[in-house]
Amino acid sequence: MKSFKSIVIFFMLFVSCNDQNNYIQNVYVDIEVDISLPQFSSINTVGNSMFIEGGNKGIILYRNSSFDFKIYDRNCSFEPNQECSYIDSVNSSIALCNCCASAFLLDQNGIAANSPAVLPLKQYNYSLNNTLLYIFN
Repeated sequence: MKSFKSIVIFFMLFVSCNDQNNYIQNVYVDIEVDISLPQFSSINTVGNSMFIEGGNKGIILYRNSSFDFKIYDRNCSFEPNQECSYIDSVNSSIALCNCCASAFLLDQNGIAANSPAVLPLKQYNYSLNNTLLYIFN
C-alpha cells in the first residue's frame, strides 16, 4: 500500500510538471529608479506610463496619482509562454497586446478589459522615497 501511494504521488508530480509553463513566470525583481532623472520625466505626470527593463518581458511604470504608481510586468496574461505575448503599447491607461488583441486597464489593477485574456497583468510592489522608486516582489 505504501508503494502504491508513492507511485500515485510520483505520477501526480510528473503530470503537474508538464503544463508547458502557460503562466507568467516568477522572476526576481529588485530595481531602483530615480524618477528625477531626465529619462524618467514623462512618468512624473499623472496618467503617463513608460516601459523599463526587468521582470519577464519588461516592466510598465504607470503614474496613477501624485503619490501612487502601478507597476506591472509587460508579459500578457493570455498564453504568456508565447514569444509575442507582451504589452507593446499603452494608450492613456489602456495597455495593449498586439499578439492576442487583449487590453488591460492600468488604473484598475491591470484587469483585462476584453478577451481573450481574463486574468490581470502581474503586478509588482514598490516604495517611493522622495524621488527614488524601488520596485520589488
